[in-house]
Amino acid sequence: MSILPKNFTDLEKNVYMKALAFMLALDKKGTSEKLDFLKLQAFRCGIDGRKVKTKSSAKAPDIVLALNQIDNIAIRRYILLNMIMLTIAGHELLDTEVDIIYGIGTKAGISIDKIDDFFLWAARGVEWQVDGMKIVEEDL
Repeated sequence: MSILPKNFTDLEKNVYMKALAFMLALDKKGTSEKLDFLKLQAFRCGIDGRKVKTKSSAKAPDIVLALNQIDNIAIRRYILLNMIMLTIAGHELLDTEVDIIYGIGTKAGISIDKIDDFFLWAARGVEWQVDGMKIVEEDL
């Protein structure tokens, strides 16, 4: 089963974008990479980029409640994975962000082991991107 944001229900799309905007708001620097990631996900949902809310006053319990409205655990996992991806889009991850993601994930019915897997996968992706740039730039 492939999870495609464009096939999400309106509720799932709203929760997805709310969760990502929440993670973006945690970053006081507001890096352009993270904003770009958020807009790309909106595009993948079929949402007009001009209508994307990049500011959020939501709190972690609000995100938990929103996620728990989604019956499909795979979609909840997908959203949490993308929350992690947005967080590391600027190649920086704060302990508070990690704690918040674990708190939200576990309260949304996602096991700690699965969240660990998500973070390990994301870290490998960052390493892969950095290695790719090294290959491109070496011997110039």
